[in-house]
Amino acid sequence: MGISKIRVCVQIRRYDLLEGENDKLQTILQQVTLEPELTFDDLRLALFCLVGIEDDGSRVLKIRRHDNNLIPVSTLLNGSSKDKPFIVDVVRIHQYCLPKERSIPPGYVEALSLKLNNLEKRMILVENELPELEALRIAAIEDAASQLGSCVNFLDRRLDELAPPHWKAQIGSSI
Repeated sequence: MGISKIRVCVQIRRYDLLEGENDKLQTILQQVTLEPELTFDDLRLALFCLVGIEDDGSRVLKIRRHDNNLIPVSTLLNGSSKDKPFIVDVVRIHQYCLPKERSIPPGYVEALSLKLNNLEKRMILVENELPELEALRIAAIEDAASQLGSCVNFLDRRLDELAPPHWKAQIGSSI
């Protein structure tokens, strides 16, 4: 039994193509089919291919829900419809907030880039481990339940051994 493909409707807004304040924003509604087992890198590559740009680090893709809230890339695997599509904003780096000259100390960009890459790798690991976390939680609950069951059985046996005979007669007659 194969897993079905996911249909995703995406509205692409190309802020990177705006040259001036009077330019009109290009918006395209597209539908794409995704495989459910796509990794983060595959999803990111699929988004760049869908938009039709190269991942050269000069642009940022912002993924939003239909209500304009930012969401993680993996949420695309939930699918969407034409009436509530995901929104992909394509923006140039520093398009609206230009950095001042010499405002960033040397080496800061590299350190920040390393931290960002480290954080991205950790996020990918967490997203990949989520299904396994649920299985581990269920196994821990089952283990705790079996331990609790063995303790109850032990206490039940001890109660049978230590209870006076007239208690046993009263318990047996009430049932």
